[in-house]
Amino acid sequence: MPFNFDPFDFFKAGELIVAERLNNVQIEIKKYVNVEVGNVKKALDDYKAKPIDANKFGGKTPEEWTKLNDERYVQRSELKGGWGEYRRYFKQLNRPTTDPDPALVEHNLRRYPVVSLFELMQLITTDEDAKRLLSDDTSKDARFVVYYAGRRDPIAEKFMTRSADATFWGDTIELILEQFGLTPTSTQMFDDVLNDLWGKMFDPGLDQDNFRRDAYGHSRYIQTELLGRGRTVQELKAGGVWEDLRVAIRPQMIPTSIDFSSSAVDANGVRVTNRVDVFHLSQNVVDVKAVKPIDLMVLLRT
Repeated sequence: MPFNFDPFDFFKAGELIVAERLNNVQIEIKKYVNVEVGNVKKALDDYKAKPIDANKFGGKTPEEWTKLNDERYVQRSELKGGWGEYRRYFKQLNRPTTDPDPALVEHNLRRYPVVSLFELMQLITTDEDAKRLLSDDTSKDARFVVYYAGRRDPIAEKFMTRSADATFWGDTIELILEQFGLTPTSTQMFDDVLNDLWGKMFDPGLDQDNFRRDAYGHSRYIQTELLGRGRTVQELKAGGVWEDLRVAIRPQMIPTSIDFSSSAVDANGVRVTNRVDVFHLSQNVVDVKAVKPIDLMVLLRT
């Protein structure tokens, strides 16, 4: 916009400047300033109202900020060369039962990670408890059970360790969903959330084993009160149920390359000795072998 340099009032050389004309000039100046300030304010408000994102903030793009924060704070970070990596795998060594196939883990860390093994223990041990506390389609041999960590679900008393405080087994279903990259919508049915969870947890494409069907399930309370009733995630959150839904597992740390007693017993009731060996086939692949069938959680750290 071109600037206007015309005077508000023109005085000729030698002309007397009277107070009335000078006062009028001041009034015109104030009017002009007020109009210009109003124009600038309107233009600024219009600009701020537009959905415009800056390409950079603090000299970095959003992607650069994400990478920087991941390297600082995320437990499983994508650091160069695989430093600071943490991986978890669920593996079942049970095929064939006479000589279990090894579990091959292709971690692609390009170095030899520290391997820790945990046996996934049976959660319910008696037929009476299984019939009373587990859903009709959940086996007593289940290693993963979704339940409600509160008095409304009788199984919560079994899935609890008491010390100075009571600690429920497992993690919240929200945390497990997040770790497997699942974000349920508020209108999603809980039945579908559960199906998505099991599908992702045992997805061979994520190097997880496709566990046998009797290895996972849910409590009787989940069956009778939440499933098949059209309950949405939003309803469960509003009712204070969602935050106390947990996935129970009991990983017990076991030694490697040393005979140890597993939970299995033979026909005479004698504990069966098992042995799990870990071999690094390369800096990208770990081989886990067991003498007897066993369900494992395998942790890798660099």
